[in-house]
Amino acid sequence: MPQLEIQTIPLTPPATVAKARLAVLRAEPGARLLFLLPDDADNFAHLPRLKALRQAADNASVQIGLATRDKDIHDFAKKARIPTYKSEEAARRRWRWPRPEPPLPPPHKIRPAYIPAPPGGTAVQRAPAIVTQPEGTVLWGEPRAKKDRSWLRGLVYVAFIGLVALMLLGVTWYLLPQATVTLIPARTTVISSVELAARTGIEEPDYLNMLAPARVVQARVEGYGTTPTTGLDDAPVGKATGIATFINKTSREIIVPEGAIVRTTFGENVRFRTLDEVTVPAGVGRQVQVQIEAVEPGLIGNVPALTINEIEGPLNISLRVSNPFNTEGGTVERVATVTQEDKDRLKNELLAQLQQQAYIKLGENLRPGEYIPPETVQTFVLAETYDRFSGEHADELGLQLQLLARGLAIDLDGARQLAERSLRESVPEDVHLLEETIQTGDPQFTLFGDEFVNFTMTARGEAIKPIEPGDVRAVLAGAPVDTAEQLLMDTFDLARPPNIILAPSWIKTLPHLPSRIIVRVYKE
Repeated sequence: MPQLEIQTIPLTPPATVAKARLAVLRAEPGARLLFLLPDDADNFAHLPRLKALRQAADNASVQIGLATRDKDIHDFAKKARIPTYKSEEAARRRWRWPRPEPPLPPPHKIRPAYIPAPPGGTAVQRAPAIVTQPEGTVLWGEPRAKKDRSWLRGLVYVAFIGLVALMLLGVTWYLLPQATVTLIPARTTVISSVELAARTGIEEPDYLNMLAPARVVQARVEGYGTTPTTGLDDAPVGKATGIATFINKTSREIIVPEGAIVRTTFGENVRFRTLDEVTVPAGVGRQVQVQIEAVEPGLIGNVPALTINEIEGPLNISLRVSNPFNTEGGTVERVATVTQEDKDRLKNELLAQLQQQAYIKLGENLRPGEYIPPETVQTFVLAETYDRFSGEHADELGLQLQLLARGLAIDLDGARQLAERSLRESVPEDVHLLEETIQTGDPQFTLFGDEFVNFTMTARGEAIKPIEPGDVRAVLAGAPVDTAEQLLMDTFDLARPPNIILAPSWIKTLPHLPSRIIVRVYKE
């Protein structure tokens, strides 16, 4: 059955009949208006106001209804011929509108009386009247006997006045007192933990299977790093020097150019070069000396005397060579050297830096509400280039590294929605969950994969058990003031003792009429 076209009008506190009447006057003829009353709508618990609202609706050809759970408002609205419903859904299922009350019958028409005219005059028709004459009372010309009952009339007056005074006193005693009761329901903490899985290929959160969307994100980063070398090695520094003697084996003069190479003929064949150009005089056995220097630096150039005995090249045919003294001056020193440990350490340090940069760069690709667990981030080395070799003498080692980072971005907002929904469904029907207190904790990850991640999400919030004003009025109506507070504490779950204000303050009993008890319920 299709639902009726009903316009719902929520009335925010303070909800008054005047607001509802204004909405009626502004509505189109034939409209159906449903007023949603808050818990504190005591202004509607008043029969004359509701009758006036019904009359305004009839005059405007508008149908109205009240949605409330207040029993007093239901009773007064029924007397005013205004339909009431417990909820908006109930109103749409069975909307009703009682017919207006039938109009009052027209006043009784009194026929005019004919009064005879005096002698010689004309009879006239006059309005009926009651005429009192000394001999009696005449109604439309009919005489009645006049009796002296003044004492009885006085007694009736006195009795009537006394009865009215008693009634006023009783009504005052019954209606004058007013109580204002303020209650704060107690809060309880509600917790719900759910096991969730985030998987790729899912577009929306799936509450039935407890699945949240996830997607793979990638980023490429590169960087250059350096580190001091830690290896030590003996490096040749100074070149050995000495004197070489060239001996002529011919009868002609021979020129020995600068840079001529001479060497030893044992062991590693240490080579030396001449530092100057010299001329060996003609004649067998003639000789000349010249300064020589080792070609290679280091201790290898320090050779004993008489060990340099060969000339490289064609001069070896015409000349003999010898060193009369030891060569000296070849030295070494400790220098830094590249080791494999240096390479590994530099790679690990640079890899950690680039992984952090990659995680930040992956975060730049996230959509609102997404989160990448660090445990899902993987890095793959695309290229690594060192500027030194292992064993090479150098104080510093450099590395150029290029990485590809890959991670799994999960829809954390969707996971929170699943946890919050689980929390709401765990709350009993008679308990109200305070939405503003709902919080979700950080995910606790338990299992990781290339395309999924399992985790636990916990949601918590505070809930209260709603207190109906009508129930409070039913408990307090006519109750003694001394026991009212404890009565409320025993009946309802309160966060603190209730606040009860009586007017006038000297009365010892709460109002017997429930409508004279104003109930205010706060969440604190």
